[in-house]
Amino acid sequence: MSRVEGASVEEALDHLVNQFADPLSFLRELIQNSIDAGSQHIDVRFEKQPGQDGECVMVIHVDDFGEGMDREIIDSRLTRLFSSGKDGDLTKIGKFGIGFSSVFAIQPDAVCVDTTRGGENWRVLFRKDRSFVRIERDEPIEGTKIRLIKAVPEAAFEDYRTRAESVVRYWCKHVEVEVTFDGEVINEPFDLDLRVKVFHHEPGTDIVAGYARGEATFRGFYNKGLTLLESDDSGVPRVSFKVSSRYLEHTLTRDRVIEDANYRKAMSLVDGLIAGPLIERLFELLDEAVRTEGENLSRARYLQELAAWHLARGTDLPASVGDRAVLRSVDGAPLGLAACRRAAAASRLLVESGVSPLTDALAALGYVIVSQMSDGGGLLRTLCGGEPPHARHRFCLPLPVASEDETLRWVPLRDAAADLLGKSDVRIASLELGRLAYEGSGVGSWPVVTVRRLGEVTPLAEALTLGTSLLSKKRVLVVSSDHPTVQGLIGMARTEPELAALVLAKLVLLMTKHGPAVDAELASPALNATLGKLAVERRCTRLGF
Repeated sequence: MSRVEGASVEEALDHLVNQFADPLSFLRELIQNSIDAGSQHIDVRFEKQPGQDGECVMVIHVDDFGEGMDREIIDSRLTRLFSSGKDGDLTKIGKFGIGFSSVFAIQPDAVCVDTTRGGENWRVLFRKDRSFVRIERDEPIEGTKIRLIKAVPEAAFEDYRTRAESVVRYWCKHVEVEVTFDGEVINEPFDLDLRVKVFHHEPGTDIVAGYARGEATFRGFYNKGLTLLESDDSGVPRVSFKVSSRYLEHTLTRDRVIEDANYRKAMSLVDGLIAGPLIERLFELLDEAVRTEGENLSRARYLQELAAWHLARGTDLPASVGDRAVLRSVDGAPLGLAACRRAAAASRLLVESGVSPLTDALAALGYVIVSQMSDGGGLLRTLCGGEPPHARHRFCLPLPVASEDETLRWVPLRDAAADLLGKSDVRIASLELGRLAYEGSGVGSWPVVTVRRLGEVTPLAEALTLGTSLLSKKRVLVVSSDHPTVQGLIGMARTEPELAALVLAKLVLLMTKHGPAVDAELASPALNATLGKLAVERRCTRLGF
């Protein structure tokens, strides 16, 4: 071998020794080789032995119980670079056959490899200069036992150990065999700590995907559970995922996944899982939470926020989620997504804080009334395309007075006011005493409303409308039995019905006549004189003058 060739080989070996950013990544390579050797358990241990001059001897053990090595394997794979028996075998993830060289990255004083296979027992002892000697042993062992020996400062030992544990946990946490570090199992389930997630399994491939907490997402790629790449950005909004597949491969430097046909197939499985089963799982859990809302209020809010996010993005939802409950009606019944979307499209989706005669009447007319308490995460706002309309802000429902005594006390005022208004230009079918001030009625503190019929749902936009032309339809004028002004006028009407009727007539005209001139019209001497004259004439007639 020429001097140049010798230098090239040495340079290549130096490159392989220092191929990883963290020298302790050699532990990943040794564990990977042990998995390839069929070991079902791998034990990593740190041992500290006495040293000299403020130093100790650090011994790193990596023991496996796999196939072990015979002389042919030692000569062709362990001690000969770039020779691998793993090419083309996707069940072996140490494809390049060079991982063992990385043990020299921490510059050990010695590396000892004990192994047994096929009745052959060997020890391979590597010196500090990377030269080695092969020694035949008498005693067999199970698998392969590797020891790295290095003198380090006493204060550095624990730092090495802590960093090594972090390396092993990061790269090997999902491997399919048991790995222990100083006696503690480091394996973690192949999972994501997320509230909504789904799994996919097929021979050679496992996937888990779920909705991330907040905006930060995550993705991880693994081969037989051994980490290939993890990233804080999944590339999919609101979703994190992990893929473990024996078909995925890493680059020589282990810094990225090779994006070949196998990678594209795996990502296609991920996309399908996210677009179908994950969304279905979201709405399945939302359905459960809505039906037991008292027990799962915060959970329902979180799930509704995710559902609203999908709806706002225009996600094509699976047909199977249409019947899933997403909200509760004002009477507590679960409401399915499809029914809510249909009602919203027809402007028939309303919200209210509690059951009332108005909500019952609107429900009978086909409106969907959502309980305000059941809405969370902006779902109702998203369905409605803005702030959800309250039933009471859109409609009112005047109800008949149930008390016969109230009705009798109302008669003098009713008759006097009907006579007075009947001689004006407004089109009134009749005057009725009604209940307006109940929870959810929609009219607040109004003293009067107009409707086509008492007891009929009326849009608020029409509730103060009275026509004045001959072509206008007459409307029923409903006077509030609960309003303090009306109560006072009813009391006054017992002795002065005409005066009470005059006040009520002016109140009606003030509320039902619209336009900027209404105040001036009602304040004009002519109108006041006319109404006053009519009231006086009626009073004189009543008293026999």
